Amino acid sequence: MRGILLFLFLLISLSAFSQNKLSKKEDIKVGLVLSGGGAKGFAHVGALKVLEEAGIRIDYIGGTSMGAIIGALYSSGYRANELDSILHSYDFTELMQDNLPRRTQSIYQKESTEKYAISLPLKDGSIGLPRALSKGQNVFNELSKLTEHIHTIDNFSQLPIPFFCVATDLETGDEIILENGFLPEAVKASGAFPTLLDPVEIDGKLFVDGGVVNNFPTDIMRKKNIDVVIGIDVQDKLKMKGNLDSAPTIIMQIVNFQMYDNEQLKKSLADVYIQPDIRDYTVVSFDDKSAIIKAGEDAAQKQIEKLKEIANLQGQNRVFVIDDVIRFK
Repeated sequence: MRGILLFLFLLISLSAFSQNKLSKKEDIKVGLVLSGGGAKGFAHVGALKVLEEAGIRIDYIGGTSMGAIIGALYSSGYRANELDSILHSYDFTELMQDNLPRRTQSIYQKESTEKYAISLPLKDGSIGLPRALSKGQNVFNELSKLTEHIHTIDNFSQLPIPFFCVATDLETGDEIILENGFLPEAVKASGAFPTLLDPVEIDGKLFVDGGVVNNFPTDIMRKKNIDVVIGIDVQDKLKMKGNLDSAPTIIMQIVNFQMYDNEQLKKSLADVYIQPDIRDYTVVSFDDKSAIIKAGEDAAQKQIEKLKEIANLQGQNRVFVIDDVIRFK
């Protein structure tokens, strides 16, 4: 009898050990990288819908510029359909301006807006030029509202999904990985496109758009103890001479030189590379939200089987809490 009991005990122990070992082996970690690309970044939301459909559990998110904005909101607990609704609720052209909505302006502000087409800064008694077209205050305010539920978290690895974003040190040109601090401020710095949005000062340093140094940070994600990297690439492409016909396109071309320096290497570091067909849109195609989101969805659907295979190798679901509502992913 003792021999039978001992045999059963060993059998159960070996079975439990094997199951535990198998689950550890199969519970792979997935990192998601979202590139910058202005309005083209709306495609990230469409791709996220498909990742959710496939059952992918995202364990880490990294992004630059618009990819940082979408990534930060997703990391803080919003789901893809919610992000879709959020994007459609904003007039991004108005949001990028510093003007307050007319209904909230004082009488003096309304008169000033009607009288003057432009305002210039004064420095030491001399008229200067603004550092950018917008200070980005409206963008910052909206990001703050949307992330109010996680304002007490200053270590981005403690967000519902750990997160990082990339910015550029304006003084040195160095790549800076932002993983701590006030999330809306970090995201604003990552997306402070030169001449369009004011540089962002954090701890005495000035930061601009991370796309200048690393617009598709798959290399950074690879260092995060991640097994599988999924990359969604919505970067603009270098243009031919005939298309360089305006100041914005010339500025974008100059910025893009650095972006494409290591483009092939960055692509190769993604195990699943998703590139939406958004060639007909630009970084300022803010009125084409639905079409761009659909392009992201279509591109990800082409890899749905591969995504499902990855999801099948993952373990437990992650729990999210926003506004006292528990969500399972």
